[in-house]
Amino acid sequence: MTPTTGASLRPLLSTTISLVLIGFTHVASASASTYDPIGAGRTTIVLDKRFDSFLHRDQIKLSAKAGAERKGRKIVLPVNGGNVDPTLGAGEIANQGTLLLQSGHRKVPLRSIRARIKRDTLIAKVGGSQLKVASSAKRSTMRAGFGTNYVAKKLKLTAKVATRLNKKLRPKAPFKAGQPIGNLVSVAQPALATILDQGRAEVSLDPVFTAKMDSLFVSINPIFPAEHPGAFTFPVILNGALAPDGSSGTLRTGGSLEFLQLGAGQVFQSELWLDMGAHSDSAEVDVEPTPAFPGKLGRVGAYELGVAQIFSDPSTRTISVSGPLTLTDSTAQTFDEAFAEGKAAFSAGEPLGTLSFAALAQ
Repeated sequence: MTPTTGASLRPLLSTTISLVLIGFTHVASASASTYDPIGAGRTTIVLDKRFDSFLHRDQIKLSAKAGAERKGRKIVLPVNGGNVDPTLGAGEIANQGTLLLQSGHRKVPLRSIRARIKRDTLIAKVGGSQLKVASSAKRSTMRAGFGTNYVAKKLKLTAKVATRLNKKLRPKAPFKAGQPIGNLVSVAQPALATILDQGRAEVSLDPVFTAKMDSLFVSINPIFPAEHPGAFTFPVILNGALAPDGSSGTLRTGGSLEFLQLGAGQVFQSELWLDMGAHSDSAEVDVEPTPAFPGKLGRVGAYELGVAQIFSDPSTRTISVSGPLTLTDSTAQTFDEAFAEGKAAFSAGEPLGTLSFAALAQ
């Protein structure tokens, strides 16, 4: 590819920096599937009428504590962790709260209650041991925007827990293995949703910035797999993940930008990664030639993202962001040394343009 001069870039570059992901499909491939950490949700257990009556007859009280709530036969526990692959319907949902079974002065607490989607169904610390509390042969999952709904019908008490309850509570009528407990529904939303490695990011540069580069005879070129068919484009790569509301997480792209001043400095910014939580767009930076310049600097904050507009669409699982992008002190200093003989031609906070993207989560 013939290097593009700064002068030739001027008609190609707009007043914004756009990062737009295109060409997505709505089906994640098996190779791209990833477990998303869970950030919020709730688990609801509705007790079987027979089980509720059994407890009453034996004067055993079942109460909800430490964040869990009970109203009638319904028990609600806030979801506070775990991880789920929404494309496979697999994973584990952790819940806050304690369920306490009490008969007189005898008590059995169930803590660290978790729903395992593919197996074991419901596990907890019963007394001091982690045990499978209940199993279900009728389990199903369903997508719910960025999250996952998990349903387990006709929960049945396990033999180990039945034995533990009989030993500790000494009921008149014993608990039995296979005894119906009720139904469970978990609604889980991810803290970070995996971004599919499909589509490309698009970047356009501010004309004031490009005019400055033109005056310094600096050309700006893409390095494959980045391309420059009109605007600069970069492929989205693996391991990116964003919060559904766009408040945190990282969008990762491949390819590089080359800033080249013939006979002087050459700056490469590779794999631009946007960190929404830090409001930073970082890159692997290499300043050549050496020993005149420092060479590889590693990953540094190349640009700062200002106050951004964020739009999240659960129905399509897309996260869109638009906001101003400016030079960091590190980038300004690197450009000064590489292209302005160390003079203060660039400054931190100098506008580079406006960044926007629409990313598709798995």
